[in-house]
Amino acid sequence: MRKRLIRSALVFALAAGLCAGAWSLPSVRTVLLDSFTRRQAAYIELYFTENPRFDGASVLVPFAVNDHGSGSRSLVATLTVEAADGKVLATETYPVEPHQGAAVPVTARIRAKGTDVALVRVSLTGHPQTLHFRFGKPPEL
Repeated sequence: MRKRLIRSALVFALAAGLCAGAWSLPSVRTVLLDSFTRRQAAYIELYFTENPRFDGASVLVPFAVNDHGSGSRSLVATLTVEAADGKVLATETYPVEPHQGAAVPVTARIRAKGTDVALVRVSLTGHPQTLHFRFGKPPEL
C-alpha cells in the first residue's frame, strides 16, 4: 500500500513537472490559451486626437495610432489633403513606431498647394483604417 502511494506521488510530481515545463514554452502556452479561452483579435486603432486645423499655409493633423496585439514594428501613415472638387493638393507619409497597447500620438504638418483645402484623409499603408475630416459646411445633397 505504501509503495503504491509513493509511486502515485512520483507519477503526479512527474506529470506536474512536465506540465509546468510545457507551460513555460510560449508556443505551447499560446495553443493552450487559444484552446480554452476567448482571446480578442489583434487590431490597430487610428483616430484623431484633435480636429485638423490650419496653420498658415499648412494643415496640422493630430492623430494617434494604438497597436492592440498586431505585433507591427513600424507603420506608415499617409496624409492627403484634397480640394472641394476632389483634386489632391498634397500627400505626405509619416513613419509611426507603434507601442504594444499604448497610443502613439503624431502631429503631422502637411503643406497645401492652394487655399481650397476641403478634406483631410489619414490612412495606414497595408491596413483598412482610414480617417476623414471635412472643413467647412457639409456638401448639400
